[in-house]
Amino acid sequence: MRTRVTFPIVLRELTVLAVADVNAGTRRITVGGPQLGAFHAHGLDLPAWTSEGFDDHVKFFFAAPGADRPVLPRQEIASLDWPAGERPIAKDYTPHGITADGVDFDFVRHGSGPAATWAEHAKPGDTVWMAGPKMSLSHPAGADVIVAAGDETALPALRRWLHEMPAGTRAHVFVEIADDSRRQELPTAADAEITWLSGGSPTLDEAVRALPWPDGVVFAWVAGEAGAIRPLRRYLRVERELPASQVEITGYWKRSSTEAPLDETVEEQPEDDAHDRLHELAEIVPGLAIRVAVTLGVIDAVDAGDGTAAAISARTGADPGTVESLLRYLAALDVVAVDADGRHVLTALGEELAEDADDYHLENAEAILDLGVLKLAAAGAPESLRAVFETDERLGGQARGVVEDLALWIAPLIMSAYDWAGAGAVAATGHGAGAAVNAIARAHPGVKLSLSALPSALTMVRDRILDKEHAGHVELVPTSGAVVVRDGATHLLVHFLDWLTDADAAHLLAEFARALPAGTDVVVVEDVRPDGDTDVEEIENDLRLRAAFGTGRRTAEQVSALLETAGLRTVTAGDIGWSHRMWHLTPA
Repeated sequence: MRTRVTFPIVLRELTVLAVADVNAGTRRITVGGPQLGAFHAHGLDLPAWTSEGFDDHVKFFFAAPGADRPVLPRQEIASLDWPAGERPIAKDYTPHGITADGVDFDFVRHGSGPAATWAEHAKPGDTVWMAGPKMSLSHPAGADVIVAAGDETALPALRRWLHEMPAGTRAHVFVEIADDSRRQELPTAADAEITWLSGGSPTLDEAVRALPWPDGVVFAWVAGEAGAIRPLRRYLRVERELPASQVEITGYWKRSSTEAPLDETVEEQPEDDAHDRLHELAEIVPGLAIRVAVTLGVIDAVDAGDGTAAAISARTGADPGTVESLLRYLAALDVVAVDADGRHVLTALGEELAEDADDYHLENAEAILDLGVLKLAAAGAPESLRAVFETDERLGGQARGVVEDLALWIAPLIMSAYDWAGAGAVAATGHGAGAAVNAIARAHPGVKLSLSALPSALTMVRDRILDKEHAGHVELVPTSGAVVVRDGATHLLVHFLDWLTDADAAHLLAEFARALPAGTDVVVVEDVRPDGDTDVEEIENDLRLRAAFGTGRRTAEQVSALLETAGLRTVTAGDIGWSHRMWHLTPA
């Protein structure tokens, strides 16, 4: 229901413009400065700040107690490089009250940490460092009614949403505050019923449950203290049976428990630490057991209220002994707990798992890629999964979806690195081309667009990636792997090489280059492996690709060699961010 756009992550040095107390519990700080616009720093041309979603968040960076300046990440082309040593102190806040001169941020006046301390002492002229937002989500399309609930930390998002909510939108909004002095004016053109919950009674959970459930398609949004809003996830997802696309529940903060004294002395044992760390890294069973529980439906069954092994076995069809053993193990892992009646219930960890259960299913494409790493232990080259993804419509669509989700982050970078408005027509292919085509359709509705892919991939791109208002303007062309050539079009290849061996890539690229009319523009975007790569997630991805397709992430030099051998001449080439490189080419 909510479409997503992504932005390069930029660290900005800004200035406090104004400080005002909205009420006894909220301090509003307005920040601004030249770096809200486009600016040049660190040898990079960095884009202007933008925020399109009501619940966007940015990170503010704060100095540690006793320090004059915060530890800051290093700016890269489109992202930030976080230091490996001392970690920055960063907290998330929602922007609202956005004008050409500055942006408002509300700080709840509680606690004594670095953020609260900074807010209490901030004054006009102070310097502040801010990064983000990295993405925005739209107002939910297709919703007949909005049900929104949050505590004081969610007020900035609720304020902005109500201000931007389309006129006439039906909405029920619940705001939990410490006392009546914390109320704020929340102007809106929507048909919104705003209920203030003061002093803890009723709670957000009780107030939402008491609401006569509205007719039509309901979109529910809840934010606040993680423990307090947890029951609402079960109410909305299980009792009201709202699909995941119609529910967003976010823990903005977590109430601290009593901690051990800070002056407690612990003897260092480096050998034991290394042993424990190695054991933790090499442990296999916990992750597999959790994924098996998801795949069998055990987590969904507990979430639905089937609290006994017998009931869960009856619902899922799984062996009763297996279910009983899994439940004991999940309880030991703190995924489930046993209540006073002897029934199994989800813990906070279990509810998080239930919310994202599809991500942990053993029969999805990501799990198959993960398990494929086992093939690296076999002698010889691993067998490619490409044929599996090309013949299995479900897995193929999921695998394409994984790449397209990643490509959402590079789509803005692709947009800024080439003159798409002057292209006239664009013919795209590759596993990340859908996100790029969608971005071009948004920005340049006059450009004629086509996207070629396997039928399963086209279905996924149409249903998940393309905005509904733009999908009809993109011609979807089924293909079995060869690049479709269109006369007069700029050809865009995004993540085309990921699933191809060098031999297959060379063959398909050469076939494509021979069919191109002279002077045709070709744009190729690939994720490349930098020299000396130390990022664990990137190296992990390299292992997956090597196991699944026999390739791994290629270096920029390796991709350039494939393109040149195929008969494509490089006009320009350069890094665009997020470890991606763009080649502007033409037939040799």
